Amino acid sequence: MSVKANITNIARCSLHDGPGVRTVVYLKGCGLRCKWCHNPETLSFSNQIIYNSNKCIKCGKCIEVCPEHHTIRENEMMFNREGCELCGKCVDICPASALSFTSKEMTCEEVFSEIIKDGHYYKSSGGGVTFSGGECLLNPEFIEELSKMCKENGIHTAVESAFYVPFENAEKVFPYIDLFFADLKIPDSVKHKEYTGKDNTLIIENIRRLSNMNTEIIIRIPLIPGVNDSDEDITAFSEILKTFGKSVKYVEVLKYNNLASSKYDILDMEYTSFADETQIDEVLDKYCNKLSDKTGIKCMF
Repeated sequence: MSVKANITNIARCSLHDGPGVRTVVYLKGCGLRCKWCHNPETLSFSNQIIYNSNKCIKCGKCIEVCPEHHTIRENEMMFNREGCELCGKCVDICPASALSFTSKEMTCEEVFSEIIKDGHYYKSSGGGVTFSGGECLLNPEFIEELSKMCKENGIHTAVESAFYVPFENAEKVFPYIDLFFADLKIPDSVKHKEYTGKDNTLIIENIRRLSNMNTEIIIRIPLIPGVNDSDEDITAFSEILKTFGKSVKYVEVLKYNNLASSKYDILDMEYTSFADETQIDEVLDKYCNKLSDKTGIKCMF
């Protein structure tokens, strides 16, 4: 029987998650709780129901099938999540798709049937498939089987990971992955735990071990205003980067994503904003130059 996983999205024609035109497969579940996460629907391992009030037409059909969790208060539809067993009756009956599940359990074969649809784009652009999340390496058997199917069909494979996982998970998929994107979020371990829920000891050790294997790694630093963007952070990042092996090709600094607020709203989750706007290119360019000067490693954004 094929391995299954909860998939939140299969995004086709991506240009920012590896070389060429790519399909990105987002898996549900993550061991970290980064306060700036822009994919909150992928954090929990359990399925969830999204309620998008902007789509709601107030037809009341959800109340008919589940009056315990759906009510009208002051002419507004209310969804009470407490005690919801995720039976899906309200999702099935909603004519406006205001109610939906965050994920769908899929087999490797089902996901691959979506991946292969863009095979001609992969061949013409040098693209492929990228496994992301959440934390895709918390589903190592699924990634192993699916990436093997991709490699057998000549499709380039990449993994995006925060590497807060047992190293054995990375070893399991290693033979079938062409490129790893590894997140370095905050250099200080105590501060890392404050903002992500976990310290960075395991993460750094995993990346260090992987960087000494015969593979390609791109280090990603999500630049969060007031969190990891100081000169002291640059120095601390550089000291960590110097301990990595030759498999690290370059460092990619990511602009702060400040557009996720609506995702938190539809999941009834609290959103933390670190800035009203993302950084301008000059700020990222200055950051990259300083980091590159200290490490000798190419840095870009």
